[in-house]
Amino acid sequence: MSTSRRALLSLLAVLCAAALALPAVAAAAGTKVTVSLKLPAFHGKLSSSNKGCVANRTVRLFKVRSGPDKLLKSGRSNGNGGWSTVIARKSVPSGTYYAKATARGNCRAGTSKRLVIP
Repeated sequence: MSTSRRALLSLLAVLCAAALALPAVAAAAGTKVTVSLKLPAFHGKLSSSNKGCVANRTVRLFKVRSGPDKLLKSGRSNGNGGWSTVIARKSVPSGTYYAKATARGNCRAGTSKRLVIP
C-alpha cells in the first residue's frame, strides 16, 4: 500500500471517529397552537410531534392593534396541551386575537391562526 493511500485511510479513520464522538443534535420540535372563544374564556390546545413540548408551556393571548399588539393574558398549558384564560366580562370586544406559545428547550415557539370577533 502506498504512503499516500495509508495517509488517506488514516485521515478517513480519524474523521469517522470524530463524527461518532459528536453528540447527536436533535432538531427542535414544532409547536401548533389553536385558539377559540367560548365565554367566559379564550381557550385552545398545543400539539407537537414531541409530546414533551405540550405540557406546562407559557401561552400568551394577544389582541391585534396598530403598533405593537396588546398582551391580554398569559398562562400555562396543562398536561395534555390544553390552555384557557378567563375574560372578566360578559362579552369580548370585537377585534382580532391570537395566541403564542413561547419556545422552550427543544420546542420551537408557535403562533395560532388569528381569531376574528365581529
